[in-house]
Amino acid sequence: MALFAVSYDLHNNRQYEPLWNALQSAGGVRLLESFWLLKSTHSADILRNLLKALVDADDAVAVVEVTPTADWATTANVYTDGTNLLQTR
Repeated sequence: MALFAVSYDLHNNRQYEPLWNALQSAGGVRLLESFWLLKSTHSADILRNLLKALVDADDAVAVVEVTPTADWATTANVYTDGTNLLQTR
């Protein structure tokens, strides 16, 4: 199972709930307000397409695999669920 970083920019309508619900249902956790971490057996493009279906055409979604050797650093005021996931990957 791979670890993915998911980020999004919602523009005009900003209907966050469908996206948040999908990410939470899939076991995703927040690192920042619009930056989530998610473990999945799907590829990045499949995840992107699934999430893209939940947002408007003018919104943006990015899905990037976080490899086991990826270096990372955060400030102290991020969501702890996200840092916990990064620490235990």
